[in-house]
Order: sequence, then structure tokens, then C-alpha cells
Amino acid sequence: MTDALFQNLERDFLLSKEKLAPIVSGFANEYKHGLKTPSRGLATMIPSFVTKLPKGNETGSFLSLDLGGTNLRISAVELLGNGQVRVLELKQSPSQELKTGAGAAFFDWIADAVKELITVKAPHLFTEAQVRGEVTLSLGVCWSFPVDQSAVDRGVILRMGKGFTLQETEGHDLADMFQQAFERKSLNVKVRAILNDTVGTLVAHAYSNPKARIGLIYATGINSAYPEKVEAIEKMDSAVRNKYPPGTEMLINAEIDIFGNESYLPLTKYDLALDASHNQPKFQIYEKMVSGAYLGELVRLIAIDFIKADLLFGGVVPEGLEELWSFPTAYMSALEAEADSLNREKGMEILSNFHFLHMPTLQDMAILTRICRIVATRSAYLASVAIASLIQQQQLLDQPEIVVGITGSTYEFYPHMADRLRCALREWFGADVTDKIKLEIARDGGSIGGALIAMLCRD
Repeated sequence: MTDALFQNLERDFLLSKEKLAPIVSGFANEYKHGLKTPSRGLATMIPSFVTKLPKGNETGSFLSLDLGGTNLRISAVELLGNGQVRVLELKQSPSQELKTGAGAAFFDWIADAVKELITVKAPHLFTEAQVRGEVTLSLGVCWSFPVDQSAVDRGVILRMGKGFTLQETEGHDLADMFQQAFERKSLNVKVRAILNDTVGTLVAHAYSNPKARIGLIYATGINSAYPEKVEAIEKMDSAVRNKYPPGTEMLINAEIDIFGNESYLPLTKYDLALDASHNQPKFQIYEKMVSGAYLGELVRLIAIDFIKADLLFGGVVPEGLEELWSFPTAYMSALEAEADSLNREKGMEILSNFHFLHMPTLQDMAILTRICRIVATRSAYLASVAIASLIQQQQLLDQPEIVVGITGSTYEFYPHMADRLRCALREWFGADVTDKIKLEIARDGGSIGGALIAMLCRD
């Protein structure tokens, strides 16, 4: 009975080349559609207005700012050449009062932090003239909230979310809000670029390896960026496109997290159940199949079926496991990391949040770990579609080397994920092409990438 249930699970979850084909084709169509469809509201294939990648030999000191839902990170980044950097970061968390108060007060708080970094924490990374404010410091802003961007350094603030309800900011230009705060605090700092973290990831990796052509974030969410010919970005007004010399490439934030629909994604009953239980059903379907935020819940749903079939934990659902989202992806990672030497004590330590009627057996642990492996392997194969489709979109197959910069907890810290991703690419391309694909760990797109884009866009 166990073997039959696993056979059904593997049939639904494991992706052959034939099963990958409609997904790769679906992504190709998403790229075409997104390049034509104006970037208003929820959009894909968003132009970054960044038309340069670093060569790796640039030098100088720059600032970056990365604001997410929880933390503000401001970094002083010294580019040392030869792809090397020195970074000093200041991290702070806004109070609830700041997140819901006057916009001007919030940006003043950021400006105070920038001033502290320049004058107190990291003056040794800048010239004396920069510290004194006699020379302008360039800033790249990674703003993890919706912005209607119209140029590399211009973008209208949209409704923020994530607990932010700043007053008198929506509809205002983000760069203007920063500049006004910098002037109030007597700071000679200029916003040179507003960027997405995935674009920043590609730029950051290109500094260490100028051959990089794809940036991929594979973490609690998933997204990618790549350079596209400006003439192919039909959504941009022709007057804007014509400002760029022929052959110019612009970095695109693909927003693959919102790709996908039932017509080409191989959704299982578990994917449908997860989606139905989510507070945003029918949204980010692909991401729900592949990213770290969701893999644990898929495992939980499958495990419940095994328990009901009396094939796991003595047929009794442990207390706590019946709760939605109670099995995080970190548990999967821990089980797979211990797979070769997993004993009952280690297993119980990993599963200590649940209360069992009977002590789980080694067979229970092996079954649960096998479920984790199946779900994680499908994740890697689905993530490979982002890389494979962007290689084809850029027609890179004839290149002697294809460099992909990847960052994110799911790729970097989940056991065997890198090997599984490479195995998936081999399934699609074969060994000869896959051997040319270099999957390299990318550095922080929000800090290093932000500073690099500020440098590239200062002229």
C-alpha cells in the first residue's frame, strides 16, 4: 500500500522533459505577453531603466538602501575593483508609530540613519569631502513596495501594504520624498536609482562575473531578472524606446512569481488544496508550487493523506499537524540534512512542536523524509524552468559559458537543492549544454546591487 501511494505521488510530482515542455513554453508566452502589456498595477516584465552592467573593475564608494516589511538596511559599499567589495551595514526596524505616521517623519528617520552611517559608522569608507558633504554621494534604493516607475530614478509611490500606512506619500515621487528629507537633514546624497532586488542580484553578480546574464532569487519567494533588447520591450512608448541606441539592452524584472495558470502548470490536488486555503487564492500559483514559503505546507497535506491511509504515525494525526501551515519548510530541510543518519531522537527533535500518540518509528521518519524529497525535487525542477526559459529567451545556447547568479535560502541552504536544479537542467538541455551553465551564488542584490546601480546611473 505504501509503495502504491508513493508511486501515485511520484507520478504527479516528478517532472520528465515531456512534462517540463508545456511549462517552458508557458513561460515563453508569459515573456512575450509581459513585454507588450503596460506595467500598471499587477504586472510582469517590468523595465528597470538600467541599461548597463558592471565590468568588475569599477571603484569608489556608494550608498544603498533596502527597505522591506520588517527592516531598513542602509549600506556603505566600497567598490575595490577586481569584483571585490567592502560593505558596512546599518540595520534598523521602524516603530509602529513610524510605519503609520506622517510620511515626512518616516523619511526623516531614514535620513537620520543615512547620516549616522556616513558620519559615525562608516566614515573610513568615504573620502573626507564626501563625509563633509562637499561631494555628492550616490544612493541606490531597493524599495520592496509597489512603485510606478517612469525612469531609473523616478517612481510614484503606490499603496504600500505590509503594515505601512504612511500619510501623504501615496501618489508622491519616491525620489522626491528622499531628497526633501536629505535637504532637511543637510545631507548631500542623491537618489540615482530605484531598483528591484532581483535586478540588484543580477547587477551584483555581474560585478564579480561580468558574464552573468540571469539573476535568480530562490528563497521564500522566487523571481528572476535578465537583460532584454529595448526594441523588444513593446510596452514602453516608442518615443522612450527611440532614445536608446540600437542594440541597447535593459534589465527586466520578470516577476515570475505571478506567472502560471492551470492551463500549463501540472497542479496536483495538494497544490489546489494549498491554494484554496491561502488568503490570496488563484494568485502566484507557480510560486506556491516552488518557493520556500509553501513547500512545508505541501508536505503536511501529503503526510495527512498517508496518515489517513494508516501508513504513517500509526494512522493517528499528531496534535498540531492538523493545523494549516504548521509544518514549515525548515523542518523539511532538517529532515533531509539528517537523512543518512536519522534516528528517532533526531527526528523527534525536529518534530518537537507536534505531540504524538505513539513514538514515531524509523520507518515513519523515512516515509516523511521521502515525501520531503519528492516535494523539494519538484521545486528544483520548476525553478529550473525560470533558468531554461530565460536562456532560450536570450538565445544563449551557442554561448561557450552561461552564467546565472542565484541567491536565496531555498537554493543556498536546502540540502541537495543545487544538485537537483542542475539535474533538472540536464533533463531539459542534455549534458553538453548543461555543462556550460554556471550556477553561482550571487551576493546581496539589495546592498551591493543597489550601490552598483547607483554607480552605473550617476551620469
